[in-house]
Amino acid sequence: MEPLAAENEKLKEARNLPEKNIQRAQRKRDLAKSNARDLEYQKGVLTKKLAAASEQVWSQSEQLAAISDQLKCASEQLERKSKQLNSVSKQKACYRHKAKAQFDVLVQEAKSHYPTTDLQSIEGGFEEGLSDIDTQQLEDEVEDAAKMLAAT
Repeated sequence: MEPLAAENEKLKEARNLPEKNIQRAQRKRDLAKSNARDLEYQKGVLTKKLAAASEQVWSQSEQLAAISDQLKCASEQLERKSKQLNSVSKQKACYRHKAKAQFDVLVQEAKSHYPTTDLQSIEGGFEEGLSDIDTQQLEDEVEDAAKMLAAT
């Protein structure tokens, strides 16, 4: 009976084989569905992250545009201030030149009125590098004397 039992066993296995294949196919289908759901979820998460990053980049772009406009305005203001400073610097140089010329005239006039007086200490003029305040103080100190000399 052994050959019949072996044949029966083979028949049972052959009958169960389609059912095993069906179960295997169902497991593969379930795994594929699960993978598809996972991919859809990941797609949703990545889409949200992309949207957030895109919005952040857009916001930063707008901020950079505003900063760029501010920098342009500041640059224009600096340009105007630079021109003003150059103008003031030229005016100061002109005033200094005029003051030196007037000073030289006064020294020459003093020499002509007081030929025996030693004017060497004031002939050199103003020291180079004096600040505007120091120069103004020196001019104020000699102003009265210069007026007296001019009046004689």
